[in-house]
Amino acid sequence: MKKLVAGLSLALLCLCATNAMAVLVDFYDNALAPDGVYGLFYGNYYHADEFTDSDGDKAVSADLTATIAIARIVGYKTLGGYHFAYQAILPFGEVKESKLFDESSSGIGDLTFGPALFLYADDHSGTYLSYWFYITAPTGDWDDDRAINLGGHHWYFQHQLALTTVLGDFVYDMNFNYYQHTEEDDTKTEAPDRFELEASLGYPLTDKLMIGVNGGFYQDLGKVEVAGVKQADSAAERCQFGPSVSYAVTERLGVNLRWTHDVYAENDSKGDDVWLRLSYAF
Repeated sequence: MKKLVAGLSLALLCLCATNAMAVLVDFYDNALAPDGVYGLFYGNYYHADEFTDSDGDKAVSADLTATIAIARIVGYKTLGGYHFAYQAILPFGEVKESKLFDESSSGIGDLTFGPALFLYADDHSGTYLSYWFYITAPTGDWDDDRAINLGGHHWYFQHQLALTTVLGDFVYDMNFNYYQHTEEDDTKTEAPDRFELEASLGYPLTDKLMIGVNGGFYQDLGKVEVAGVKQADSAAERCQFGPSVSYAVTERLGVNLRWTHDVYAENDSKGDDVWLRLSYAF
C-alpha cells in the first residue's frame, strides 16, 4: 500500500516537474523594472529521500534528484501610461529516481510563457502590484512507460498576483499563485487546482549585499482524477522555508542564492532545494 501511495505521489510530482514558476521568489522580484529586456539564468538542485502519505508521514524511502537549469527572458514596456511585461521560461536538465523506480528523464522541459500588467506602481514608496498569466506547453521529455518524466505532457495555466513593497529597511516580496491543469492524455490523469503562496523578506547589509529568508506553501484544492474518477486521499500539500542572499556584482549583473527545506509535505516528496540565479540587464 505504501508503494502504491508513493507511486501515485511520484507520478504526480513528475507530471508537474517542469512547473518552472514554483521557484519561490527573490528580493525585488516583483518590482517594476525600467523598459527593456532582462535575461535570467537559474541553476536548481533538489534531492528528496522520502515520499509522504496523506497524513504527512513517511510512506516510502526514495532517492529523487533533480538537476535543472532554467533560461528566462523578461521584458517590460510602458504604453499609454500603463506598464506591461512578458516573459518566456524554458527548463532543461535531468530528473531521476534511483531507489523506487530506477528511472530518469533528461532534456528540455515544458515551455512557459505569458503576459503581465502592473495594477499599481509607486516608485516613491517602493510598492508594486502586478498580475501575471502563464501558459505552460507540453514541450518536455515524456514517455508514458516511465514514472519519471521531465515534461508534464499536458497544458496548464497559472494566475499570479505579485507584490513588492518596502517596509522600513526591509524588502518584502509575495506571490499568490493559482494553477489549473488539463488532463494528461496517455494516463488520463488530471491534477487538481492548486493554491500557492510564496514570500521573501530581505534586509540590505550594504548597497550591494542583501540577506533574508524565503518560503512557500501550496495546497491542492481537490483530488487527483484518473479517467474521470477522483482518487481518495490524493491531494498534495507542502511547506518549505530557508535563507537567501543576493549580491549586485555590477549595475547590470546580479547573483542570488537560496536554500529551502521541505518542513512539511503530504502526498509529495520531502527534501531540500538549492537555487542559484544570475540576472543580467541587456
